[in-house]
Amino acid sequence: MVNDPKQQEAINRIEAFRKRFQDLRTPTKETGFFYENSSSQPADLVKNPVSESYEPDLEFARHAAFPLALTPDLLYRLRDYPFQPRLQVPWIAVADLLLSDLCSQVDRELYEMDIAVRQELLKGLSQERLCELSQFLLKYVRRNFQSNITGLKQAQYWTALAYVEPGKAAAELTQTLSKLLQQPNLAQWLQKASLVETLAEPLRNFQPLLTLAEAMKQTARGNYTQATELFDELPKTGKSAVVAGVRVNLPTHPVPAKTFSFETVSVNPQGKISEPQTKETAYFTEDLGAKTTLEMVYIPRGRFMMGAPEQEAESYDNQKPQHQVSVKPFFMGKYPITQAQWQAVAKLPKIHYDLKSNPSYFKGENRPVEQVSWYQAIEFCARLSQKTGKTYRLPSEAEWEYACRAGTTTPFHFGETITTDLVNYRGTDDKDNKWSGSYGQGPKGIYRQETTPVGSFGVANAFGLYDMHGNVWEWCADPWHDGYQGAPIDGTVWDETCNDNRYQNYIDLLVNTIDDNRSRLLRAGSWSINPRNCRSAIRNGYIAPDDSYLNIGFRVVCVIAWT
Repeated sequence: MVNDPKQQEAINRIEAFRKRFQDLRTPTKETGFFYENSSSQPADLVKNPVSESYEPDLEFARHAAFPLALTPDLLYRLRDYPFQPRLQVPWIAVADLLLSDLCSQVDRELYEMDIAVRQELLKGLSQERLCELSQFLLKYVRRNFQSNITGLKQAQYWTALAYVEPGKAAAELTQTLSKLLQQPNLAQWLQKASLVETLAEPLRNFQPLLTLAEAMKQTARGNYTQATELFDELPKTGKSAVVAGVRVNLPTHPVPAKTFSFETVSVNPQGKISEPQTKETAYFTEDLGAKTTLEMVYIPRGRFMMGAPEQEAESYDNQKPQHQVSVKPFFMGKYPITQAQWQAVAKLPKIHYDLKSNPSYFKGENRPVEQVSWYQAIEFCARLSQKTGKTYRLPSEAEWEYACRAGTTTPFHFGETITTDLVNYRGTDDKDNKWSGSYGQGPKGIYRQETTPVGSFGVANAFGLYDMHGNVWEWCADPWHDGYQGAPIDGTVWDETCNDNRYQNYIDLLVNTIDDNRSRLLRAGSWSINPRNCRSAIRNGYIAPDDSYLNIGFRVVCVIAWT
């Protein structure tokens, strides 16, 4: 037995495959013909004599393990290729292999082997035969390969090249990974890193490449601690490393090396609070100076139904129609920006607008900053981005709601209602506006008439974010729309007037929007508003971008360097 369970499983599967065909097809010493034991007729004719110990199906499987992906056409050409000595397998072996437990179908007439199975099978081939297989695959890719799978032809090419010209393959793969690091896609990170992993044996002399690929794979899977350790192993000079002779600019986005625990609760329709549950998530800390930090929580990619469902009580038409949105991963402030954090950033060099040291009406270092306009929030993000070298910005409206809901579909991330024991909102009736201090079957509560320190209720949503309902309204990047007809479904800012990336670069955004007076989006509700206007779907958009009020603040997101 071996210590690696995956390797042992691969060995067991190969042995089961070998035994299945060992007695089914055996060559005869006299003729070299292959016969099916269940038939008196030859299944195939091979004119070269073979030894009695020759196991045709196992030998064929070893050769078939070389390509990254398999098609019937490729295997028939592999079977007929003039190797020295030639493969002596019946034509039916192609179908038998593809339909066996060694292969799994991934698309129409497209199959693959598990990496552990491939590696174990390839151990049975000599270096000379591996080189022959490389030549076969290179010729096949150039002349015959056909597939609708993006990148598969290139992957087959690198597989072949790695055995005959490992240095060239390593350099080309490194160049590809380097490009992905700058304009990456998590799925591509995982795909290309997994490809490098399958080529670990021929690329064994290029350990930094293997380390880089593993770091990218762990990042794509959300294993940030391992990813950070692996990136740190690379021989760096500043923010770059030389891998396989190629200079690679390493990612500047934060890779969280820490996790924190937090408590969540739910609320039943009558407002009863459940027992807390402890969860854990990843985050990173940004040092703002003056002993002040900013905690940024990882928000995973996902899909959700944005807006209020038709049956949601006290919802508005501008929150409809509900529509599915896909959101890419990002980091979001654990809390709304505090007055201490504002003061630290306000001291940084001016980009375009002056920032008051502390504009807030309700003073307190740990209270949320308020009386901040949309333009001032943009200036804050631009200064923070310039200081850190990362991209900080306001969330899109879709990102905000996705982060608030954290997988829930109820009016609040707590459940069907809320209580002033958990949220800072007006829990008493507002007779002038005819607003109730309760929502649904929930209880009325108190009216604090001021902001509260961030996180003071001690419970977060399932993503680890605090104060997503009430306390202060939070600016989003989007201009106001009266509903969701025609809204984007990819989580980006909804602004028909621009087709560029201005909402990614806030230094440019300050200049581009200087004369743009369209109302901007607010989310979350506030300390001064009733519970119906603190729902996850609530939208407030009748505020000009240069207006500021004592119930409006914001929180920031940090853009991950992948899409």
